[in-house]
Amino acid sequence: MFGLADPLSYVKEKRIVELVEELVSIKSVTNHEQEISTWVAERLEGLGLDVERLPVEESGDTIVGWIDGFNGKSAMMLNFHMDTFDVFKDWETDPFKPIIQDKKMYGLGAHDMKGGAACLLTAVEAIVNSGVDLEGKLLVSGTTDEENWSRGAHALIKNGYLKGCKYCLVPEPSAKGTLTIGERGRHVFHLKFHGQAVSAAYTGGVNAVVDASRAVVALAELGEKELGYNKEYEIGGTICIIGFRGGGTMIYVPELAEIWVDRHILPGQTIEWAAEQIRSILEIVGISGTYELTWDERPTPAPTSFIVPKESRLVKTVTRNLELETGWKVKHVLARSVADTNHIAVHGGVPTLICGPTGGNTCAANEWVDVNSLVPTTRVYIRSVMDLLGVK
Repeated sequence: MFGLADPLSYVKEKRIVELVEELVSIKSVTNHEQEISTWVAERLEGLGLDVERLPVEESGDTIVGWIDGFNGKSAMMLNFHMDTFDVFKDWETDPFKPIIQDKKMYGLGAHDMKGGAACLLTAVEAIVNSGVDLEGKLLVSGTTDEENWSRGAHALIKNGYLKGCKYCLVPEPSAKGTLTIGERGRHVFHLKFHGQAVSAAYTGGVNAVVDASRAVVALAELGEKELGYNKEYEIGGTICIIGFRGGGTMIYVPELAEIWVDRHILPGQTIEWAAEQIRSILEIVGISGTYELTWDERPTPAPTSFIVPKESRLVKTVTRNLELETGWKVKHVLARSVADTNHIAVHGGVPTLICGPTGGNTCAANEWVDVNSLVPTTRVYIRSVMDLLGVK
C-alpha cells in the first residue's frame, strides 16, 4: 500500500506488549503523573517529534508532540490519558508488575488506557520509522487529570493546539466489534436543603434531613421513561445519588442537609431540562423547607454529550479500517461514561472517536487487556492516519 516504506510492516506484537508492560510499571494515579509525563515526553522526543510540556496544577504535565505535514492543509490528533484510578482491593497480582495469562495482560491501567496508549505510540513509531511523509500535521498528546477534572485536556484547548484540527482518535477501552462515535454527558447536581431548628425533644421545626431523604428516594426511583432512552444506540439516561450530608449527634432538628446527584444525559438532552426535572420531582414529593439547586461546580466545563455523524469522513474511514483489520462487522455505539473525549469533541470542537483494544475488569481489581487486540488496534490507527492526512 505504501511501497517500500510500509509502516504496517513495523507493527509487532512483542513491541506493543513491551510498551504496555513499561507503561503499567510506571505509577500514574491521578494527580501523580509526573513520572509518566516525563517518560512520554522523552519517548516522543526520541522519535524526532517537536514536543511541549503543558503544566497542569496538582498533576503532571500534559504532553503534546507533533509531526508537521508537508502541505499543512489539515491536522488530526491521536490522544491518550496517562493517569489511572488508584489501586482497589482484591488485586490477585501486583498491579504494577504486569503478567500475561491466556493472552490477557493484567495490571493497573492495562485496559484504561495504557494498552491503548501503547498501540497509539507504536503506530506513531511505525510511521516515523517507515519514513512516510504525511501531507497533514499529526498531533500526539498525552493528557493528565483525565480521571478527575480533565484539566490536562483543557490545557491543550487553552494553548490553541486544537485549532485547525479536523479529527481525533482516542484508544479508550472498547468492546469487541464496536466503534464509539459519541458519548453521554455527565452533570453533578448539588441540592442544599434548609429547615428550621428546634430542640429534638419537642415537635415542630422543619427537618432538612427528612426533606433531603424524600428527595433521595424520589430521584432514585426515576425510570427509563423519565430519564430518556435512545433506541438507535440502545442506551438511556441514568441518575445516581453520590453524596448525602446532614445532621449529627446534637439535640436539635437539623436545619441543613445536602445531596449530590450524578446525572448522565443523552445527546439532545440539556442540563436545563434535567434541572427542571429535579425541581418538578421536589414539587411532587413535597418539601417542608426550602432548597437551592446548583450544578457542575468544577474547575473545568462539564463533559457534555456529543455524536459524530455516521456519514462523516472520520467515522466511515475508521469503520472501514476496523472491519478490515478485525474481520468484525462494526457496530456504532455511544459510551456510557465520560472522558477527555467529551472535552476534546465539545469544548475543543474536534470530531472525536474512541477506538481501543478490548479487555476486562476496567477500572477495577485485576484489570486486563486482550493481547490479541493490540496489533489490530495499532494497524487501524496507522491506516486511519494515512487515509485522513494523506501521504506523499
